[in-house]
Amino acid sequence: MGGRPHWGKLHGLDADALAGRYPRFAEFVALRDRVDPAGVLGNGHLDRVLGPVARD
Repeated sequence: MGGRPHWGKLHGLDADALAGRYPRFAEFVALRDRVDPAGVLGNGHLDRVLGPVARD
């Protein structure tokens, strides 16, 4: 049905699937990349749901 997952629950969606469900997903990922350009706050889960940090 294209619903959005609860962020506090486990789900199997990845960044590509989530981007289609959240209209401003790309803006959020760009903000994350800007404030944490080295990916210090990232982990495997965030890499899956947000995509890896864009490196310059």
